[in-house]
Amino acid sequence: MKKLVILLAVVFTANVMMAQKTDRTNAYMYNKNGQYEKAVEAIEKCVNHDGFLGMKPKDQAQAWLYRGMIYLNIHQNAELAAKYPDCLEKAYEALENCIKTDAGYAKDNAQDIYPRIAAIAVNFFQDGVENFNNQVYPQAAVSFRKSYDISLSGANPDTSALVNAALAYQRGGMYEEALANYEDLKNLGYKQVDLYKNMAACYNGLGNEEKSLEMIQAGLDKFPGDAAMIIEKVNVYLKNGRGEDAIADLNKLHEMDPNNASILFILGTIYGDDTHDIFDADKAIEYYTQALQVNPKFYDADFNLAALYINLSNKKKAEANEITGFSKAEIQKYNGLIQEAEELLRTGLPYAKEAYDAEPSDELKHVLKSIYVQLKMMDEAKALDAE
Repeated sequence: MKKLVILLAVVFTANVMMAQKTDRTNAYMYNKNGQYEKAVEAIEKCVNHDGFLGMKPKDQAQAWLYRGMIYLNIHQNAELAAKYPDCLEKAYEALENCIKTDAGYAKDNAQDIYPRIAAIAVNFFQDGVENFNNQVYPQAAVSFRKSYDISLSGANPDTSALVNAALAYQRGGMYEEALANYEDLKNLGYKQVDLYKNMAACYNGLGNEEKSLEMIQAGLDKFPGDAAMIIEKVNVYLKNGRGEDAIADLNKLHEMDPNNASILFILGTIYGDDTHDIFDADKAIEYYTQALQVNPKFYDADFNLAALYINLSNKKKAEANEITGFSKAEIQKYNGLIQEAEELLRTGLPYAKEAYDAEPSDELKHVLKSIYVQLKMMDEAKALDAE
């Protein structure tokens, strides 16, 4: 009886091994014939069977190789790839298992394994590019990082994939993850100016002004006078309400790029902020005007100039309304202030009109009509209402 049980066990094991070999062979043939879904079904039966680990390492390694081939082929078919969204991961996992299971087999079949691993890294990179272009930044970052990690198994790790992973995390507002990838780049000896600029931007995004300025200084130490680093320094100052500290750097940038309307505009906004001691309406007007000379279609400069003139006009009216007496001198002063207020409105009107014509909105329409009414330009006000 004992001999019979042993014999049955041997027969059963032999049948299992034969079935797994059949599944493996079927998977190979289905894959060769382009019947990838049938190939998947066959290879999964093989590698997921309870008796799989009882196979010879060489046979296991071959099954893993077939599995890698099948899933990589599926990824090349858009329709099938949608049904198997993790096909690239499974392809890479299978090829890694092939190498780990039998080093001798992997060495003998290197031409079938390593080019496919390289292809998987390339495919992850391409997925990253597609998602990045579609602004699906978290997914792009994951794909780029996988591409980089896979490239580590080859002779030439792809630092461009790591750069893109960090940038995608940064674009997605995932600053902690971005910084972790930038740190990896630093540890690899990557010393491009963008590394310091982007790390500073990430710290700025996290609200860590100290670390951001520290990173900017490190970048400026290595790349003195670099415009991108100076711009990032300005961004940190502006985000933290330190516009006055940015002026010197903005003037440097203006010297380096005198036809940059954005720099002139930012200087205008700093001097035009009447909540700070640095407020200087004349300088704000000068910078906004220069920005418009460089770029006559600069909507924000038109809008801010109009707003500045309206605010100045309102201040003149408020000053006039503080006069309570009725002496000749007081009446003259009152009338003079009202006249100045109207002249300021008249000066600001073209900028309000330019802004409205460029980007019509209910808000601007209301502002424009208010100016027309105050200046007694009733025909223009009616025409605006009729639009």
